[in-house]
Amino acid sequence: MVSSKTSTLLITGTAHGLVHLLMLALPYITAKLLEVTAVPPGQEGLVVLLLNTPAYFIFGLSAIPAGILADKIAPTRVIALGLSLTVASGIALFFLWPLGLMAIALLFILYSFGAGLYHPAGTSWVSNVFTKNRGKALGRHGIGGSIGQAASPIISAAILSTPAWPLIFPVLAAAGLFVSFICIRSHAVKPQQEAKAQPSSSMGSGFFSAMSVVVFGLMSVALITRGMFYRGTVTALPIYLNRELETLLVLAGILGTLIYVGGAIGQEVGGRLTDQMGWKIILIYSCVLSSVSLLLLSLPYSPSLIEDMRLIAAILLFGFSFFAAQAASNTMVAQLATERNRGTVFGYSFFARFGFGSFGILIVSSTQLVYGTWTLGFLLLALLTLIAAVCVPFINPRKEERQEKDGTD
Repeated sequence: MVSSKTSTLLITGTAHGLVHLLMLALPYITAKLLEVTAVPPGQEGLVVLLLNTPAYFIFGLSAIPAGILADKIAPTRVIALGLSLTVASGIALFFLWPLGLMAIALLFILYSFGAGLYHPAGTSWVSNVFTKNRGKALGRHGIGGSIGQAASPIISAAILSTPAWPLIFPVLAAAGLFVSFICIRSHAVKPQQEAKAQPSSSMGSGFFSAMSVVVFGLMSVALITRGMFYRGTVTALPIYLNRELETLLVLAGILGTLIYVGGAIGQEVGGRLTDQMGWKIILIYSCVLSSVSLLLLSLPYSPSLIEDMRLIAAILLFGFSFFAAQAASNTMVAQLATERNRGTVFGYSFFARFGFGSFGILIVSSTQLVYGTWTLGFLLLALLTLIAAVCVPFINPRKEERQEKDGTD
């Protein structure tokens, strides 16, 4: 019989993977729309801004109500609700995309709002179930997301490269419907019930129960800058490869998948090292490695085997370093929250990461509009990684880290 903890990881890992598959498809759909829509040369950055920045901001913003709901009702219901909204949006996109970019932008927003409900529910669920070896569990949960992200560029680019490319919308909707059904059929203990079962907990339930306002500010800066350099990079990369380097969209998808191949390894390594070395060390070193990868991406490209290897190495290193920090980042948030408000705090953290993080798209798109290249944007994003690294050492819970004991995991 599958244990409840194993079941939790299987369900959340699957849903996590699907959510990232759904969201990572958007830049590839945008790249296709640039091919089939009359866009003046040099104005690609404007279309990327219009279609992606609002969508990804809403993806992050929806984490706030999702976090509040996750503290009040079963997280499976929150996940199923979000995926249902995304399914409806995907079906609408199939029929309405010919209406133009504004219609697509509005449906992208609804699509992203639904997908954004996942993270606070899924991550707080895993954090509450795994009080021991939490970093390892969050790393495994993150691997589910990385698998979905790795699959998304290949699946998206393959479908979008065919004459029947609009079928990508019902295909994504069908996947969302399947996982939503699994969640509805699953059972999760409500957070209030867990709290009642553990009356000895002395931790409060207010938002700042375990952190000061200063620590909250530092945590916010670290989360936002990490979100910006990630979102800016993964949104610009397929369009940079396809439009500036003139690679086929399928090849851009294959190269984009390398981020998540490196990321899956990073999730496992980072999760284990977080439990052994602490989340601060992993976050700092991961941010420095991410900076190096973005510096490599920012170098001018000229066709040659050495340059191709440099590009591949930069993409792999970016994926490994960013995702190696995911378990550490989520462990940091879990320790700055209490069990009773963890969904709410995670909701804010994902809003900072994904909502404000969407403005990383503004950085790379603006540099493309002004200078005609995406590479300067990668250089500016590299600076953001160092800002995050500087903030991390000063992020400390107000109260001592809780040594929670829950038997064996």
